[in-house]
Amino acid sequence: MKPRLISLTLAAAVALSAQSIPASYKDLKFGPLNPVKVPKIERFTLPNGIRVLLVEDHELPFFNARAFIPGGENQDPADKVGLAAITLGAMRTGGSTSKSGDDLDKELDRLPATVETSSDDDANAAVVSSLKENSARVLEILSGLLRNPAFLQEKIDLEKTQIRAGIERRNEDTMGIAYRETARLLFGKDSPKARQVEYAHLDAIQREDVLAYHKANIQPDHMMLGVWGDFDSASMRALITKTFGSWPRGGRPKPPALKVDLAAQSKGVYLANKDDVTQSWIQVSHLVDMLPSHPDYPAMTVAMNVLGGGFGSRMFNNLRTTEGLAYAASAGFSTSYDAPGVFRAMVGTENKNVPRAIESMKRQIRSMREAEITTAELERAKDSYLKGDAFNYDSTGKILTRQLVYEYYGYPANFLETLTPRIGQVTRAQVLAVSKKYIDESRFAILVAGKNGEYKDQLAGATTLDISIPQPKMAGMPAAGAQDAGKARALMAKARQAHGGPALSGVTNYFSRMERVIVTPHGEFTTKGEGLVDLAGRSRVVADSPAGQIVQVFDGKAVWLKSPQGVQQFPPQFLAEARASGLRENLALLQNWDKPGYQVQPMGLSKLEGKDVEGVLISNEAANFQVKLFLDPQTGLMVGRGFVTQGNEVVESLSDVRDVGGVKVPFRSIRTAGGKKTQEIRIQELKINPGAPDSAFAKPE
Repeated sequence: MKPRLISLTLAAAVALSAQSIPASYKDLKFGPLNPVKVPKIERFTLPNGIRVLLVEDHELPFFNARAFIPGGENQDPADKVGLAAITLGAMRTGGSTSKSGDDLDKELDRLPATVETSSDDDANAAVVSSLKENSARVLEILSGLLRNPAFLQEKIDLEKTQIRAGIERRNEDTMGIAYRETARLLFGKDSPKARQVEYAHLDAIQREDVLAYHKANIQPDHMMLGVWGDFDSASMRALITKTFGSWPRGGRPKPPALKVDLAAQSKGVYLANKDDVTQSWIQVSHLVDMLPSHPDYPAMTVAMNVLGGGFGSRMFNNLRTTEGLAYAASAGFSTSYDAPGVFRAMVGTENKNVPRAIESMKRQIRSMREAEITTAELERAKDSYLKGDAFNYDSTGKILTRQLVYEYYGYPANFLETLTPRIGQVTRAQVLAVSKKYIDESRFAILVAGKNGEYKDQLAGATTLDISIPQPKMAGMPAAGAQDAGKARALMAKARQAHGGPALSGVTNYFSRMERVIVTPHGEFTTKGEGLVDLAGRSRVVADSPAGQIVQVFDGKAVWLKSPQGVQQFPPQFLAEARASGLRENLALLQNWDKPGYQVQPMGLSKLEGKDVEGVLISNEAANFQVKLFLDPQTGLMVGRGFVTQGNEVVESLSDVRDVGGVKVPFRSIRTAGGKKTQEIRIQELKINPGAPDSAFAKPE
């Protein structure tokens, strides 16, 4: 009988459910949100200045902690942007003086637990999480990392490598360009709010700088520590006092809030060109002198939700749904806890629609200042915000973290509980008042990132921004001197003759089969392949890989990649590297060094793999190209090169020189970066002038 009873119960439930389902989503009714309940927080301060917030949460057997330490990326020296990020990254990966980062990883995997450190604009942070029985150990690990980090050079170099990769890719994302360049327009390119890491900054940062940053910034004096989980507060207080209480004060005052000059922001229309996209991102913005603690903040929040917060907003309904000008449209107000915020409206649209989209954006923004919003708009905006914001309070960790941040920035103790009710009390009149007060069309900075050539002529007075990525300078660069040019030319003439003289001059292309050894942090792997090089700059490389055959073609105008996943074109920023690779090709260098546009300078004697070498710097300013050529002083043969690729300076040693049709060619090369081997190429077969038809450099099919 039980199966029958269950069946009848389910049927009854289904029938009841069917009767209660509304015909439309518009008829759905929800009760009011529960008020935010801040759990009981125990607060105490250690003699060294660490302020601690404890919350017991016995729902699950976990332990969690989050630390905020004043400093952050705003404190980076202007010539060493990225120092805080490198310091906090290497702090964790390098481990402490008592336990290496690699051994620490193994222990944390075994526990299991996590310990991480990071930097933000104006604070450094650390977070830990574990089962409750491991709380003492993870706090001990955290204390060791904060107080006695090892800062291994290899881990500092690893952080730099990761940041270099980000610099190389930063112009790939159109939206990212729009945000980055807008910040530079609003705050100024030299403001910590808008500075970006460049290769030169990374080159300037040494281990001594990391140690100095740690000593100056990672101190207990103004640190805040939030701890929550399954523990007894009295016992946890004793454990924290034991673990952190002996950490001496550093004596450094808390860094002041960042000063922002509201009147210094740029205004007008600005273009950031990206030729490989069919859609552009538009940002219309200006600074607003308002913090979350300001009385007008709730009304401003609601106003932005009406203008551009989600599917029912004016921006979305008009630009996307009614006018069909945009695939994405939004607006908002973002602010720091202690610095002015940004009013921002943003649209993603086809290139051809950019001028119309800008005008439509202005109309929608203007409408907020012209008349009160409707009651329906007000209720939708408040309801949307409040229900979305509820997810910021759905765990003890989220609530305590927000409370920790508010207290860190000196907000009232009850700010967390009062913000939600203040949003709910906003009126239509208040929304109109803040729109008129804080949104000023005369101050708009309008940034368009995309294929500017398709609409530039329609945007009168627009200024084109330079978003190119400055390439790093090579180490050991000689001072320019006309009196030395003769020596450099003599060295290069000797090298040209040593590599074949007249026979070298007749080379137009060559084909090679090769074996390439790639060195990664996880070990070496070997691939086989072949390449066709046209000394005019074009190239075609075919290589086998664990994932299948890879074909890369550079036709002089575009770089193509064919893989098992299909054919794709590389973004434009890779063109510069492809062109530089063609210019620094060994035989091309020997042929072209004395052509117009090239400059040569002697670099003197140095060592390469323990042997004396004569250095010559070859550069072409118009082509943004430099290479160090290392020659055997006796024979004049090339024994190495130095150049910058993908933001890293590499050195390539050349050996196993063979005669191919009267031309001397090195059949072996070993590339190193930072003194570590990254790849080795061994040529197995080489043919001079086999022919290089245009079809060989066509887009792979």
